[in-house]
Amino acid sequence: MNPHSLYPALCLLVLTCFAPSMKGASAATPLADSSLIEMTNRLFEIDLATVTGEASGTKEQDAMRNIRTIRAAEFAKLGAHSLRDLMRSQLNFDISQDPILGAAMKMNGLGGRSVNVLVDGVPLTGRMNDNIDLSQITLDNVDRIEIIDGPMAVEYGTNSLAGTINIITRTDIAAVAAMEATVQYESVGVQSQSVGLSSNRKGRHHSLHLSRYYFDGWSPSDANWDGFADHLADSTRTQLWNPKLQHTLSWKTQYHVGNWLIKPRFNGMFERIDNKGAPRQPYGQTAFDDRYLTQRWMPTLEAKHYGPDGSTWEAFVSYQRFWRSREAFATDLTNLETSPLENESQDTTTMHSFQSRGSGDVWGIGMLKVRMGWDMNHQTLTSQRMSGATKTMSDAALFAQALWESNRFRGQFGLRKAYNTQFAAPFLPSILGRWKNGPQRFRVSYAKGFRAPSLKELNFRFVDVNHSLYGNENLVPETSHFTQLAYDWEDERVAFSSQIFANFVRNQIGLVDQLDGTFRYQNFSQFQSQGLKLNGQVQLNRWQLHAASSWISSQQQIGASGEAFPRFSAIECATRLEWSKSKSVHFGTSIRWIGPTQRVVSSDLESIQQQSTEAYSWIDAHIEWSDPAARWRLTATAKNITNVTAIVGATNDAAHSPAANLMSWGRSFNLRVQYRIESRTP
Repeated sequence: MNPHSLYPALCLLVLTCFAPSMKGASAATPLADSSLIEMTNRLFEIDLATVTGEASGTKEQDAMRNIRTIRAAEFAKLGAHSLRDLMRSQLNFDISQDPILGAAMKMNGLGGRSVNVLVDGVPLTGRMNDNIDLSQITLDNVDRIEIIDGPMAVEYGTNSLAGTINIITRTDIAAVAAMEATVQYESVGVQSQSVGLSSNRKGRHHSLHLSRYYFDGWSPSDANWDGFADHLADSTRTQLWNPKLQHTLSWKTQYHVGNWLIKPRFNGMFERIDNKGAPRQPYGQTAFDDRYLTQRWMPTLEAKHYGPDGSTWEAFVSYQRFWRSREAFATDLTNLETSPLENESQDTTTMHSFQSRGSGDVWGIGMLKVRMGWDMNHQTLTSQRMSGATKTMSDAALFAQALWESNRFRGQFGLRKAYNTQFAAPFLPSILGRWKNGPQRFRVSYAKGFRAPSLKELNFRFVDVNHSLYGNENLVPETSHFTQLAYDWEDERVAFSSQIFANFVRNQIGLVDQLDGTFRYQNFSQFQSQGLKLNGQVQLNRWQLHAASSWISSQQQIGASGEAFPRFSAIECATRLEWSKSKSVHFGTSIRWIGPTQRVVSSDLESIQQQSTEAYSWIDAHIEWSDPAARWRLTATAKNITNVTAIVGATNDAAHSPAANLMSWGRSFNLRVQYRIESRTP
């Protein structure tokens, strides 16, 4: 038996043995009547409310912006191991997979370089191919994900022309002590295990979370129920989806001193991807293989102050180290011994990022309040694929926000001015307004966005047998203008929301074919999109129906004076239906239909052309059971029932063969087992 298959059973066995040793373990014992714990919980609960772009924790329906929140319960129902798995089911997100660089996304028609990905409010660094690899972001320790359309440049600076995704990790304050473990198995050869420990004593919260993810690779010829074979020395060793091993660690402490909430934390990730080559002719005794190793370390110290008059101050300082290496070697398939290839085939990329941001109330009178803050970021990038060994870029900004609030109306004006060591950064304004009338909410927003070219886009230089890619030191920043009108209505059983938006992006950066076998980063495009989004929800005694649809019309123009491509309209629809047979048994299904979408690609005969991808449907279904004591939870999910593996792009030019975006490994079945034990008595 392969030892990988023993991990789920061993994990559950160990946790079951330790369960009786937790003193006072219970699912219903009331919390101790302690003023210290109550004070701590009040501060923590404020922090656990909607936080993305808000001055302090706010209810979602009262936030200044429209916020789409995805909670942990939905992760489990979808059988999602990572952010890649989750976002496939979300409206207006396009996910594609590269065998080496990982999962990339588009949001509202713009690529991943225009999406700011945060973890607890701290922007992630380490973009490969201009994207944060979504498959590296595991969901085992995530409480919820908040998604905001449009730029948030005043608060977060660059990289948010399309929107912001804030991944908020779990802070378990419900129990004095708790232990939770999860194991998952997916039929294509995926298994994952995680365990989390937390405690809340004397006004302090401590938590530690560990997870492991293993995937043995997949090809279309694999069996429907795949084991964990490594295929080291035969013709099947080359796989469409590469084998992957990933470990993550998350540690968090929270405690209060007076009205201060202090939050040191650490996130770490290690990943290994094996790219196995086909046996080489004529004898098939050797193969050229690659191994990609990735590490991300992210210590952060955050502090928040809650004044007795309602004023708040918050600040964080964070350091990130992103390290990725490529090890190329020859493998002797007769004995599996390896020897490294030439130095030109090896590569190591290291990125260091130092970040600090803070803001607080500086003045207030009546209904008017003014906040000011700072945002600083210093990046260092070292790579063998750069023109020059090490490159740096620094950005320092001051911003101010004026908030006026009455019983029904909230208005906010923001302004940011930054100094960048390589580019002149403009003033970035934002205007937000929210008016409420009983169950109704009206919102209006405008924001100017800004994205400075990355160090890679400026300095990249990669030449081998198959690639010739170059950076461009003459790039200029991208800018955008985003406007949105929104209306929400909600009562106890029915909710409805709608948004109309427009986004205009100038000087868009991308790889352009130089028609001589090389590609170069250039400011090649102007992009605009306008759209309408509708969402509705009905809650009955046992049934819940959620439906959403969107229509987005976009147009791309190549060059400032070039001819624009024809305008393109994309339509999407999504439905989620859930039924509770009892308090313990729940059924559900989610359906997403994505119409033809637009993408702009390079071709051999023309530098740029527009493609239309084919329409497809994505369907998941699940059944969930939980025991009355809320200790055990079992979820079985049928994923990608329509068996989508790749999306083909078609052009009107018959001289060009259609290209395909790798999407998924096809239909699969996922089983998730979660066990939790807790003590609510000190």
